[in-house]
Amino acid sequence: MFRVHCNKCFSHRSKDQTMVFNMTRCQHVICKTCVTESSSEKKCPICKQELHSIPINGNLPRGVACYFEDPLQFLGLYRKISKFQTDQRASDNLGFYRQMQEHEKNKLRLDGFGKMEAQINQQIEIEKKRIDEHRAYISYHEEAVQKTKRSSMDDQSQTRDFQKPRINQRRRGVRPRTPSISTSNNSQSDVVSFLDSDTDFPTICTPRKSSFDEDIEKFHI
Repeated sequence: MFRVHCNKCFSHRSKDQTMVFNMTRCQHVICKTCVTESSSEKKCPICKQELHSIPINGNLPRGVACYFEDPLQFLGLYRKISKFQTDQRASDNLGFYRQMQEHEKNKLRLDGFGKMEAQINQQIEIEKKRIDEHRAYISYHEEAVQKTKRSSMDDQSQTRDFQKPRINQRRRGVRPRTPSISTSNNSQSDVVSFLDSDTDFPTICTPRKSSFDEDIEKFHI
């Protein structure tokens, strides 16, 4: 620890214990007498800079009081501060290195995604062509089915037109020709079957006996 003295007149407290010293902003120690002498100029008597000073006592700020303390006690703190800052720089460098690695990984992923996108777009184009082919195939067969339906409907309409006169003739009550009556010697009555005018079901009728048949019956008796 050094002795506090005035940097202008070199006086110290060993001569006068009541002597007051001031510390300037330019880091010079000046006694109160020298400060008073230089107050008219308002400049430091040592370096001639603008004079700003505070008295040296127990109420000095921490940033100023450390100038008057033993520097050895700051050596341990300096080592701790140095180690702390070194560790922080190493951590920062490690973080930067990891970020670079992650950046490289993301770059590789991005390249892979680009290739995948190109493959997907190529596959999409192929699928579009296949869809167009299927649509053309379906439309072709739909047209074929429609043509088949139209031709079938035309055939049915022609068939109806061909059958329509017969249906009208039957509805008008046109009766078909009555079959001839057949006579048998082994039976006494003949059965005649013909179609009725109103229905298509056969109707069984028994004809009247002729005089010739009555004579035959008398002859058998």
